[in-house]
Amino acid sequence: MGHGMVLTSTLLLLTAGPRLRPYRHSVMLWVPPYGVSASEKQLQAAPFVAKGITHLALQFWVPTQTGQAVLDSSDEASATAVASLRDWGHQNGIRVMLCVYNGAKDWDWPLAKAGFAANPDTFVDSLVSQVQQFDLDGVDIDLEGPAQYEGDKPAYVSFIQKLSGKLHRLHKQLTLDSFCYTWNAPNEGWWPDLFPMVDAITSMGYEEIGLGAKDWASYAAQQQTAGQYAAKLQIGVPGGRDKWLGNTSVEQLGWIRTSGQSGVGIWDARLRGSSWKTDAVWSILDGIRTAK
Repeated sequence: MGHGMVLTSTLLLLTAGPRLRPYRHSVMLWVPPYGVSASEKQLQAAPFVAKGITHLALQFWVPTQTGQAVLDSSDEASATAVASLRDWGHQNGIRVMLCVYNGAKDWDWPLAKAGFAANPDTFVDSLVSQVQQFDLDGVDIDLEGPAQYEGDKPAYVSFIQKLSGKLHRLHKQLTLDSFCYTWNAPNEGWWPDLFPMVDAITSMGYEEIGLGAKDWASYAAQQQTAGQYAAKLQIGVPGGRDKWLGNTSVEQLGWIRTSGQSGVGIWDARLRGSSWKTDAVWSILDGIRTAK
């Protein structure tokens, strides 16, 4: 993905450095703070996983009331885990991302706003500083509001604009996670303002969206909503399920690959579904990553 630019139909060589692999469509995998050990075991036990992903997001950071981004050590997250997963990613040409989330208390939107709305400049600088301190490749914003917060859209968009500029000048990437329809925040109604500034947006539908789903929940509808930025869309899929909405994981991923339009976001790296431990799934994902 380009730095804040519309993707072309060719495989892009990113400026993040020669150690990182080129790709056209991103494939992101998250490590949750409560599943670090299980995730590390899966990554070590299944070497073909490294072939299929482009990004590994470490959901280890939270905002503070004063707008700092801090490493949350309340679960299994730690500086040692960050270093270990970063080294694994870089050894395999994978971009390792700082993921900041507001889930400490049931997706605490006021806590998220303490960062992006009340202290945006401090929050931006803190995130960039943490990326540099831990030698990471960018930031994934996973700030989720479990209700309608349309009034907060201008502050959120402004924050993303500021963070995008600083990260891209450092040749780092910015991605974010969004709800897959018009509820909650951020949602697909915000996409037209956000897509031009970021390298990818994950549509967090997971088991609630699929290739054969109706209306807005179909993969085709998600791509249509993304429009000219469909190549920056990461369609969310559940790594803990082998089948959802009537189709297997292989069938769901096969549709995305055949469409040739979008990437994939996989929640999460524990890969509890049995099919996610097979080469069949990861060969398809590798095909999505390198599709021309």
